[in-house]
Amino acid sequence: MDKIAGVFQTALGGIESGLRRLDAAAQRVATAPVRRDEPTELADPLVDALVAERAIEASAAVMKRADDVLGTLLDALA
Repeated sequence: MDKIAGVFQTALGGIESGLRRLDAAAQRVATAPVRRDEPTELADPLVDALVAERAIEASAAVMKRADDVLGTLLDALA
């Protein structure tokens, strides 16, 4: 059970880290300077937001798999 708890902790840490990265990227997009005479450069924060989103999805998938394993173990013990 300790290993499954460790997996949950790792997955939760990944989700929290991804959410922080996503928030930082959103802040950079929201506070980007807007000028009429030159384009606003948003490529980097938007790419960072996509990377953070994929990291959150991957961590959530790990958490789902760990939950499935825990459910299977509990069913086997019942």
